Amino acid sequence: MVKGKEIEEHLDKIYTELLSAYDSKGNYRKILDLDESIRFVGRIKNRKIISCVRREKSEPLFDEEMSNMAHYLASVKASMEEMFDEYLGKTKWTVTSKEFVKLITFFLDDGLLILSMDSEGDHNRVIQKIKSLNIEL
Repeated sequence: MVKGKEIEEHLDKIYTELLSAYDSKGNYRKILDLDESIRFVGRIKNRKIISCVRREKSEPLFDEEMSNMAHYLASVKASMEEMFDEYLGKTKWTVTSKEFVKLITFFLDDGLLILSMDSEGDHNRVIQKIKSLNIEL
């Protein structure tokens, strides 16, 4: 007979394997592992999330519909930032600090890299760590 704790451990293992499989290059997992305060790392192309990883112990803050809206909003904000590129130069990254979470958006040539992290996390340290990685995003 399988006990409740064994089922939970088995489901956690499956969840971890699915997240790893979804992150085909493994680079997003490397970013997630840079700092314990990072909750989620995702890649947006053409206003849709194409790859992501989430910290195993981190509960999603959104349901699927709200998650899609948040990814779309990040894309819309990125488009608005581009209006000023001619005058101010390209946007490299932005940070939005909310009560429960910080959202970091990196502007890439062909999309966005998005992160969420605990609100008390050091976003400057995380940004510097990501910039120092020698990986293809």
